[in-house]
Amino acid sequence: MSPLPEPNNNGIQTPENREAYRFIYKNKEYDFTEYVPKHPAGRSFFDKMKDEKQDITEYFSCLHSKKALKILKSQKVVRTDLKESEDSKRYSHIKKQVKDLFQPDWTIEILLLVALSLGLYLGVTTDWYIAIPTIALTQIVAGWQGHSTNHNRHPLLYKFSIPYGILHGFSADWWQFKHNNHHIFTNRIGKDDDIDHTYQMWQYGFLYLKWKVDSVIASYNKIDILYVLMHQVIVFQQKIWIYLVAQYIAGFFSACILIGNHEREYKFYKKIDKPFIEHQIITSRNYDWTDWLSNLIMGGMQFQTEHHLFPQIPFYRLPHAAKIINRELNKFGYKIRVDKIL
Repeated sequence: MSPLPEPNNNGIQTPENREAYRFIYKNKEYDFTEYVPKHPAGRSFFDKMKDEKQDITEYFSCLHSKKALKILKSQKVVRTDLKESEDSKRYSHIKKQVKDLFQPDWTIEILLLVALSLGLYLGVTTDWYIAIPTIALTQIVAGWQGHSTNHNRHPLLYKFSIPYGILHGFSADWWQFKHNNHHIFTNRIGKDDDIDHTYQMWQYGFLYLKWKVDSVIASYNKIDILYVLMHQVIVFQQKIWIYLVAQYIAGFFSACILIGNHEREYKFYKKIDKPFIEHQIITSRNYDWTDWLSNLIMGGMQFQTEHHLFPQIPFYRLPHAAKIINRELNKFGYKIRVDKIL
């Protein structure tokens, strides 16, 4: 009888063989190893980040709330003798100039909620010549507003992001995981799913329909998916062909906006080897449409670079914020690219 093989413990994590996750925030290095299983994005995110950056200061600061910062600072500190990078200091300086603009304008927020709810109602109760443009416009603006509320870290407004699924039909949980990766790994081939594809122009119109299918398939939050399904129940009170035509129009318009923001810009095929501010500037493009109507139907994406630098600023505050951000960037020798949509 042959002897039994030696046990293989390579796949079992023990204190001796467990991989450590250590990152720098400002002037300290923290050990996040114990926190990794608790993070909403899980270990896969930390594995991706570990390959790219050790200093996560600006990447963390742009997306996270004060509550998340407290969690970060509660982790084990392994080094305190570090010097904060100059890029981090520049980013902190600019953030101080616009920090008041992170706060939502509740009058605008309520007006948008009421207007979009009315738009959805009209879209499912009127004839095709009113329903199609109404559904399309409501879908476009609701999508951008959902994008804005998901990014904002105001405790109350952030809670609106999930019930907004009734209006736009997307899962906030699914979107957050996908979209936050885009903000961290912007234009990094293999890690940024928002650009890691090839579509023909005729396919652009299926953008929202695909996202709605993905939301139903990928959402893991029971409350979240309930709102998404409520959206489906509401919109299918309308004739299916009217709804599909309106969705195609809305998807085509928004896809053109989104694709122009990043697709033709600098891409990283290996490690992201640029500091944060430069990373966001060279991978993003702004548009030269800056009036209030364009801001509404583009959701502030004509200020895409400013949005990537400070995603927590509500889209309706971006025109004002852009003036401040560009003024400060110019002091440090940076210039944002502005171009046509197509």
